[in-house]
Amino acid sequence: MRIRDVVIGANASMYYKLDFRKIKGVYYPRNTQEVIDIVKHAQSNGFTVTPKGGGSGLSGACTGGNDERVMISSLQMKEILTISKDQGYIDVQPGLNPDQINEFLTPMGMRFYVAPSSRDIATVGGILSTDGGGNDTWVNGTMRDNTIRVKMVLYDGRLVVVDHEGVKCNDTDLEARLNETGVTLHDVASSHGTLGFITEMRLNIRPTVKETLVGGLAEFSECNALGKVLIDMIERKSPIRYGEAITTAHKDVRQDFDPPLLILEFPKENEEDIRDITDYKPLDAKELARMKDIRIKLPKRNPKEGVQFALFEGYGFHGDNLLKLQDSLDEIEALLNSKGMAPFGKYGHGPSKWYLGDNTPTYGLILHSREIRPEGRTGEEMLNTVLEIVEKCEELGVTPKPEHKWPFSDSVKKKRLDEIRQVIGEGFNPFLLSPECNDVLGSMV
Repeated sequence: MRIRDVVIGANASMYYKLDFRKIKGVYYPRNTQEVIDIVKHAQSNGFTVTPKGGGSGLSGACTGGNDERVMISSLQMKEILTISKDQGYIDVQPGLNPDQINEFLTPMGMRFYVAPSSRDIATVGGILSTDGGGNDTWVNGTMRDNTIRVKMVLYDGRLVVVDHEGVKCNDTDLEARLNETGVTLHDVASSHGTLGFITEMRLNIRPTVKETLVGGLAEFSECNALGKVLIDMIERKSPIRYGEAITTAHKDVRQDFDPPLLILEFPKENEEDIRDITDYKPLDAKELARMKDIRIKLPKRNPKEGVQFALFEGYGFHGDNLLKLQDSLDEIEALLNSKGMAPFGKYGHGPSKWYLGDNTPTYGLILHSREIRPEGRTGEEMLNTVLEIVEKCEELGVTPKPEHKWPFSDSVKKKRLDEIRQVIGEGFNPFLLSPECNDVLGSMV
C-alpha cells in the first residue's frame, strides 16, 4: 500500500474506516483531459468514481463508501487560469482553497468572499459540492452565490458547462435533455460529488471593502434571548460582518467566558443600530481577536478526561424556532446524555444563510456541535444515535444542514439528483443515494 492511498482516505468526518482493497486507483490529475481519461477508464472497468478535495468535509461523501472505486483528487489542480477585474471574475481549477486565491488577489485590491473556517484546507470544488460557507454567508452568501459557472466531467467522460441559467455541451442531445430537466448550478451545489468531477470554476470576485469595523460581546442568560436577537438582526438586515455564537462549552475549556454569548463585528457607522437590537460589551481589537481565537480553537481542544468528536454537525435554527432555541437545545442535549454522550461545545455562525433542498434560501443560526465520545460504542450504535438526532430535529423544526451530514439532508434534493442522474449516469458516489447508505456509513465509524 502506498502512502497516498492512505492520505486520500483522510477526512474530517467520523466515517473513516476504509477497505482499501475496494480502492482500485488513486489519481491526481492536473488538467481536464486527464480527468476525462481517468473517468473513462473507471467506467470501462465498472468502477464507481469518488471525487476528493481537501478532506475537511464531515458528510463521509469523500470516502466513496464500500464500492469498488477509483478516487480522483483535485489537489494537483491548483492553476489560476484567467482573471477579469473589470467583469469581476476569476477562473480557477478546483483544487485551490480560498486562502490561496486571496493571496493571489490581494495585491490587486480584489477578494473572493467565501470564508469557511477551513478556508486554508477546503478546496473551492469541495466547498461548492457541499455549498459551504462561513460566518460571512450572512453578508456574502454561500459558495453557490459566489460561483458563476463550472466545467464538469460526467461518468461517460462527456464535458458539460453549468451556470445559473442552464447547461452547455458539445453533445447537443445531452444539452437539450439537461436543459429540459432544468439543470442549473443550484443542482451542482450541495450534490456531494454525485454528478461529476468539477475541473474548472468561474468565481465572483470584488474589490476589497475598506471600512472601519468595531466589535462587541453580547451575553445572555439563556439561548431563547439569543435567538430573539438573531431574529431582529435578520429582519433588519443588520450588516454583521462577523457573528459567532457559543451556546455550550465544557467547563474544562470554558476559560473566563460564560455562554450563551454572541461575538459581533460590524461597521462602526452601525453601532447605534446594533445597540438598539442588543446590549453588548464593546471590545477593542485585541479583545475581539482573543474571543475569535477562543471560538476557532474550541473544536480543537479536549476535556481533561475523554476525547471530543463531531457526532452531528449543522443544526440550523431558523424562523420561529429561534425563539425556542434554549428549549430545543435542552431536548437535544437530553437525547445525547441518554446515549452516554456528554455535550462538549456548540458554536456557530449567526446570523447566517443556507439553502434547503428545494433551493430556498434560509436565514438563522448554524450551530456546529462536539460531544465527548463514549467508550465501547459500536459504529452502528453511533449512527443510530445520529438518526435519532435527525428525528428530533424534524420534530423541533431544526434543519440538519446537508453541508455536513449528507444522508440526513432534504429528501427533495435526493429526488432531484436521482432525476438528473437518470440522464447523465450514476457512476459518481452512488452509495450516497442508495437505501443502504446508512448501513455503509455505520460500518465506517
